[in-house]
Amino acid sequence: MARFGQKRTLMADRLGPIAALRRWAKIGHLQPLLDSLRIVAYVKSKKSCLMKPLVEYCKGAVKALNAQYEMSNVLGHSATAGSARERLIQDFLIAHLPEMTSVVSGMIIDSSGQRSKQQDIVLMLRSMPRLPFASGHDLIFQEGAVATFEIKTQISPSTLETIAINIASVNTLVPSTLEGVQLGDLDWPYARILNVVLTYGGSALDVIERKLTELPTAGQPDVYLDLTKGILIKNDGVLLVQDSFAPYIQINDAGVGLARLLALLSKVTGRLVMRSVHWDAYIS
Repeated sequence: MARFGQKRTLMADRLGPIAALRRWAKIGHLQPLLDSLRIVAYVKSKKSCLMKPLVEYCKGAVKALNAQYEMSNVLGHSATAGSARERLIQDFLIAHLPEMTSVVSGMIIDSSGQRSKQQDIVLMLRSMPRLPFASGHDLIFQEGAVATFEIKTQISPSTLETIAINIASVNTLVPSTLEGVQLGDLDWPYARILNVVLTYGGSALDVIERKLTELPTAGQPDVYLDLTKGILIKNDGVLLVQDSFAPYIQINDAGVGLARLLALLSKVTGRLVMRSVHWDAYIS
């Protein structure tokens, strides 16, 4: 005759571990233990399902943007497809950002006559004028620019060289004056232009980060968002609380990355800013 321990082993082999536990509960009064295990499993499953609405929304938005990107492949012509993909991001920003800024594209100029290279997207203060053209590529005064976006289909380390030149052409522009007033989040310097690089796909974030740190400081983006991999945010203590000594904070989730980008853009564009401009410097 099998002993009690052997009976338990045979029972587990015959019924499986879960069914055996239930059987043992009736025999050995283990029901309180099973109830506790069931509660723990329920709590863990609920925690894993919890997701903040902003993150959940942005995860869905990433899927939608990537789906629309795939749809644009039917256009075939690279320039036409590129314009369509830029427009997807432009429309998304218009729909989601505070209304104190306009979403345009063009070149940024300063009072000394310097101008940036063509910018795919520029966020500018609604309180500032611009010089519009029928082509949709405007001239934007440096004092009115809040953020720039470089939109790319795919990015590799070699692509970043050209992007860095573009970003540096913005960061080397000089405002006619640093005078001004702002209400709201005062952490972000209102004279600073946020530089964002957004791609629909590219190299691994670790590879991109290594390349970014090799670029001149003026050409390094503040934010790099890959809609398939995640985000890199400059670790300078201004955009986010400084985390160790890494040059960039890396988040390996595109949905969370988009949520972070929207939060940062709201921080930069959701303030009431009145910039002073020495207009005479633009004229004579």
